[in-house]
Order: sequence, then structure tokens, then C-alpha cells
Amino acid sequence: MYDFFIGIRLPKELEEVCEGYRRAFRAPRTVAHITVIAPFAWEEGAETLQELLKEALQPLAPFRISGSGLGSFGTRVLFVNVDLTSELEQLHRALARQLRQAGVKVDRRPYHPHITLATRLTPGQFARYQRELEGFAPDYSFRCDAISLFEFTVDGRWREQTKIGLNG
Repeated sequence: MYDFFIGIRLPKELEEVCEGYRRAFRAPRTVAHITVIAPFAWEEGAETLQELLKEALQPLAPFRISGSGLGSFGTRVLFVNVDLTSELEQLHRALARQLRQAGVKVDRRPYHPHITLATRLTPGQFARYQRELEGFAPDYSFRCDAISLFEFTVDGRWREQTKIGLNG
């Protein structure tokens, strides 16, 4: 059995800025990204999963992703906001539907795209990191033309296994 998640890689400049905060805040050692489908278990080979994802992406064209400012989930997670556009929602739904049809248990919580900067925080860490983020006001927009499939490796890290392009 393999563990995967599906994400969107960030443009280099945004990725580097977010990575700087992620390292300072000791976030999990996964490259900064926007999660589209949270981690899930897959029993077949990666090639089969890639084909399944390509099929789900078939009708989807590249689109813009944008966002600004920071947000949080309570006092446990700090993140960069990502606007939930109809195109991003459609991408999430298409992939989730395809995976469910293949028997994968996909997280059913409402989709809330974001770029995690810090997670699993204590209230004290949350307050300290918020102060460190003062003056950081990200405002970005970029073209999304691919998703990335990340795999959990034997050394306990998430690594990008492959990129799959959107059509159009």
C-alpha cells in the first residue's frame, strides 16, 4: 500500500518565501504547495493512479490561482490564503469523484485551499508566529497548468512523484 496526496506546486518566488517561513516554523518537510486532495491510501501501482488522474483532468483547462493575506484554522494552523475559484473547486471535485469511484476514501470536509506555513501549534507558538508574520502580506496570482502527485517515502517524507498537466 502507498500513501499519496495531490497538490499544486507554487511559482518559484512564492514557494521560496513560504518555504522560509515553513522552515522557521518547523512545518512538516514537504515543499510549499496547495493541497487539492488530502493524503489517501492507494493499493495499486503509481502508474495506475496516474492514468486515473489523467482521465479526471481530461476536460479541465489551465486556470489562474490567486490569493492574498494570511489565515488560520483556530490557533493550530497558520496559512497563506488561496481564493476558492470555480475552476479550483471543479479541479478538486473532479479528482475526488474519480478517486471515490476507484474505492479511495477521500476527505469529505468542505474544500478550503491554502498554503500551510505552520501546523500543530500550541497557543504560545501561534501567538509568536503571528508576530513574526507581521508585515508579511502575500498577494499573488499564477497560472495552474498541472497538478503534482506526492508520495510518502520510506524515509518518512512527502516527495513529488510526478506532475500531470491540465489539458487546454
